Parts: sequence; structure tokens; C-alpha cells
Amino acid sequence: MQGTCAPLSEGVQSLRGIGFTPFDEGRRSPGRSGQNGPVNIIDRLRGGASGPDPTAVSGRRLAAWLLDNLFMAIVILLVHRSDAVLTNDAGLPTSINPTIIWTATVLMVLNQVVLTMVTGFSLGKAVTGLRVVNRRDGGLPGFRGAAGRTLPWVIPVPFIPLVEMGLVLTSRGHRRIGDRIGGTLVVDRGWVGEPVFVPGLDQVPGDDLI
Repeated sequence: MQGTCAPLSEGVQSLRGIGFTPFDEGRRSPGRSGQNGPVNIIDRLRGGASGPDPTAVSGRRLAAWLLDNLFMAIVILLVHRSDAVLTNDAGLPTSINPTIIWTATVLMVLNQVVLTMVTGFSLGKAVTGLRVVNRRDGGLPGFRGAAGRTLPWVIPVPFIPLVEMGLVLTSRGHRRIGDRIGGTLVVDRGWVGEPVFVPGLDQVPGDDLI
């Protein structure tokens, strides 16, 4: 019996050497490459607690937020370079031109709502390799998702950015208030187009939408 198994084992090793994976091994490891290395899809759907967290991209989210604001600041400076500050008859500055607020609002809507709902990313997220996905199926967020997650940014409350950033850093799924309103997640672009499982949050992808 041992004499029979030895040639068989050598044959399997030879197949591995030329890049062929035996069928039973491939069936046991139906993995794919995710942001944190090989990911077993079956384990993700079963809700393995030790699986990778596709939403663990907080550092890049902060970088994307800074880039989005830098983009807005550059455009505002270009548009209002000659009238950013209102002056009195003596030529002394008195206040900021209120049209700047409208310019900033339009830019935010175009970048965070229009661009995000049709592509899944803002300019900052495009640079940092992130995507906004629908919580249910990993697809595009659509208007509801993009507008909902932008809503907290237009509320004139000074501490809202701190609350939002705190939730991104500490909550399961790294979901800020806007993500909960819009039913979205922010993930690495490699996770787009399939249900997203968040360890400690879901039993199945999209299970807990709140």
C-alpha cells in the first residue's frame, strides 16, 4: 500500500510544480485576493470572526477627506481670487464674500453626491483607492447613499466633524453618521461589486443595515 501511495504523492507534487492545483484543494480554498491578502469567500459569507475587515481603511479615509477639502480650497481660491474678501470704503477688509459659501456647496454636491453616486468615489477617494459601496450588495451607492452620507457635512454644527471622525475610528464597520443614513460602507476598491462582510457586525453580508 505504501509503495502505491508513494508514486501517487510524487505525481501530485509534480503537478504542483508546474502550477496545477488538485481539484479537491481548490475546492477547499476558494479564495480571492482582498485588501489584506487572500480571502476565503465561503468564510466571509459564513461570517468568520477572524476574517479581514474590508472597511479597515480609516487612514486612507482621512487622507481622502483632506484631499477633497484641498481640491475645494484650490477651486474656491481660483474662482474668488479677486473678491474673496469684502472691503469698506477705506479699503479695509470687513467680511468674507458670502458667495464663497455657495461655491463651496456646489463643489461639495458635485464631488460628494453626483460623482460618488455614479462612480463610487470622490476625487480624494479615487486618489487613495477607496470606494463607497451600497451596504446591501457592494454596488454603487446611488443618489440615496451618496446624498445621505453627505448630509451631516452640511449641518452647521462645529463638532460634527469630530463626531464623524470618532465613529470612523471606533465603530464596527467604521461607519460614521453619514454611512448609517445612506446605508453605505467605505472599502478598498478591490472589494467592489460583491456583498461585504464586516467581522463583528454581520452574520451575513448586509445583515445589519443600521
